[in-house]
Amino acid sequence: MLNFRVIAAVVRKDLIEWIHQPRQIVVTFMPPVLLMAVLALSVAAVGRNKIALVVQDNGPHAQQLVETIKGFDAFIVTDATPEQAAAELKNLQVEAVITIPAGFETAYENRQPDPVIMDVNNLNLDFTNDLRRSLPAAISDFYAAQPDTPIKVTPQETDLRAHDIGLLQFQIVPLLIELLTVAGVVNAGLAMAREWETYTIKEIVLAPVPSSSLIVGKVLAGWVITLLFGAAALGLATLAGYFRPVGIYWLTSVLTIALVGLFSVGLGVALASLLRKEQRVMAAGITATFYLFFLSGGIAVVAFLPDWLRTVAHFIPTYYGIHALEMALFYNSSDLLGRDLLMLLGSTILALAVGVIAFRRRLFE
Repeated sequence: MLNFRVIAAVVRKDLIEWIHQPRQIVVTFMPPVLLMAVLALSVAAVGRNKIALVVQDNGPHAQQLVETIKGFDAFIVTDATPEQAAAELKNLQVEAVITIPAGFETAYENRQPDPVIMDVNNLNLDFTNDLRRSLPAAISDFYAAQPDTPIKVTPQETDLRAHDIGLLQFQIVPLLIELLTVAGVVNAGLAMAREWETYTIKEIVLAPVPSSSLIVGKVLAGWVITLLFGAAALGLATLAGYFRPVGIYWLTSVLTIALVGLFSVGLGVALASLLRKEQRVMAAGITATFYLFFLSGGIAVVAFLPDWLRTVAHFIPTYYGIHALEMALFYNSSDLLGRDLLMLLGSTILALAVGVIAFRRRLFE
């Protein structure tokens, strides 16, 4: 039978110890912060193409094309002379040079072939294909804006979502899930491993209290600590404008965070019961969370990954946490929410069962 006074005492003890362990707080934040720094650098490198724009015609249509290119989302434009552009391309300061040649206006007015020249540093296929798609798209926009446009086909776009989400903003949700898994695994795991490493576990076993109350107190303490990290991250990201849930989607977001946190605590309890050393638990726990992060689609949309990796992702609990939070925090949607919560709940029960059984066995060895 549970003794709530014992549970409260265990929770209070672990929270006090956690507050006096700044190393744990730093270790908890470090993996998500490092991943965010890497992702931010990647987004800065691949989000838009740096080009040098050489304009050799001052006609009105040439200038209109210049404005179209400069306003195109795919480009970061630098004005340059031919000599400057050639040097920048050679020194990898730009990925391409786009030249609007002299005579552009005359050729346009006479309806003659009117080339826009692009010199590309085809360093890799990703950059090159972006440029090969972007310049024709910008020219199509230019011609579509003309009263006598020769382009008679006009695309009509229908968006599945109400608004666009930036690439770095999109990565915040996997990073939040990573923070939750690290917080649960590391803090719950270290709190239990410390009991074995300092031999205080023997005193706890000999105390006249139900072992079930001890286990519940340990799990609850780890969960509270994990939720503190989750609440702080969710609040800061919302204030910064990255998240914008409304109404009921606040509740689904909190429920998802709570389930992911509890799953992580169960995983941390299992690791601590198996390893019983702080250094081992920290190393194994952080490694495990990195695998969970990458396999659940932490750096890419799972639907666009190879078939085998998509199959693996569907067996990773954090995959469902990422999907549920993306729908709630970005799109105010409940798409597949039932599936996500059911899979998270099942994974949480399994992780807690494994952790509690492992802890009880170790406790009475």
